[in-house]
Amino acid sequence: MIDLKAEDIKKVLILGSGTMGQQTALICALHGYNVVMYDISMEILERGFSRIRKNCLRLVNLGQFPQAAAEKALTIISITDKPETAADNVDFVIESVPEDPVIKGQVFAMFHKLCKPEAIFTTNTSTLLPSMFADAVGRPEKFCAFHFHDISMTKIVDVMPHPGTSAETVETVKDFA
Repeated sequence: MIDLKAEDIKKVLILGSGTMGQQTALICALHGYNVVMYDISMEILERGFSRIRKNCLRLVNLGQFPQAAAEKALTIISITDKPETAADNVDFVIESVPEDPVIKGQVFAMFHKLCKPEAIFTTNTSTLLPSMFADAVGRPEKFCAFHFHDISMTKIVDVMPHPGTSAETVETVKDFA
């Protein structure tokens, strides 16, 4: 199996378009990654993307990103409620669905079947241990927690492997961060 390096990551899939999904989608796009955001309905996704636009403007007004970067970021984020479309050729997955290990496991299991084998899967959980649902992910060696803090206030992200996470995955996630 191929081990991705941070420089190989071109396309990021965000699972969930709530507050943290919106923030991670925006920060990834602001750093030049192509982003696809998936959720269970287009209505939810459109509300989320509307908030991304507002947050992007706020970051520009705070002087954290130039206007040109913000404009480009908004063009490289796509939204879809179709899992097959969302999973197409993604390199890195950041999950931000409700804090329930069963739901997280189900979502990861579905995307494990759809994403290419070398894609790295991460969870943005703030309250659960990744080991609680690592087996359900389908690729435990390519899975860890990758928890973002509020991007408008800090540049902190936590990387937390579980016992089955490969050292290569941990290094790639740290380098990506």
